Amino acid sequence: MDLLLRPLALAAVATLALNDHVLKPWLHHPLTGKLSDVAGCFVLPLFIAAVLDALGVRSARARLGVGAGVTLVFFTALKSSPRVAAGVSEVLAAGWRLLGEHGGSILADPTDLIALPAIAAAWVWGLAQPGASGGAAVTGGAPCA
Repeated sequence: MDLLLRPLALAAVATLALNDHVLKPWLHHPLTGKLSDVAGCFVLPLFIAAVLDALGVRSARARLGVGAGVTLVFFTALKSSPRVAAGVSEVLAAGWRLLGEHGGSILADPTDLIALPAIAAAWVWGLAQPGASGGAAVTGGAPCA
């Protein structure tokens, strides 16, 4: 979880939120979609790594590797398949309805795959953080006992 609280990760989350809720509706520009894709591809592997950490996975390399792999497969399917994009949109819309809100839709757009390098960037950045080498715990900043 510690990785998600570091300035770069927080900036990516803020970029994603600001872009999706302010810039996209205001500017209606293709670049705003790409910005969300890059920010999302950076944050999602870190989020997955944090969940794995909470589940007791000790190796930072394993947590970040699984996070990157899951993000790569998910994002590629989401942006390559209209059927997957529609299904994910339906699930998200149901979640928003439970909260009394309405969310936007997700469209399959293979040009969004330009954001995939952000997944590798998250993995490299995560491993470069203090406490993340080898089997060290990313959350505590010290090796696991």
